Amino acid sequence: MDDFAALGVQVIGASIDTPAANRKWARKYGLRMPLIGRQGEEQQTVAAAFGVARPLVGVAKRTTFLIDADGTVRQVFANVTPRGHAAEVLAAAKAIWG
Repeated sequence: MDDFAALGVQVIGASIDTPAANRKWARKYGLRMPLIGRQGEEQQTVAAAFGVARPLVGVAKRTTFLIDADGTVRQVFANVTPRGHAAEVLAAAKAIWG
């Protein structure tokens, strides 16, 4: 996380899972980033707006967005596989903001 902070990048996780499920997941994987999320219509609307909603399955697609301070989406990583993903995102952030 320090490498992201050095670039001025704020890392935030978002989920359509319940806050309790997010806390459990964060503890399990030792996540140090804030996780936002709430089940319900509002979160489904946000997921749909970002094109990651999967309402028939009840989960969202694992996707990473690099968004600049003006709200412009600079890069999208679709179909994220967690292993090694942080390094990939950090490299992209360095290319954009480093």
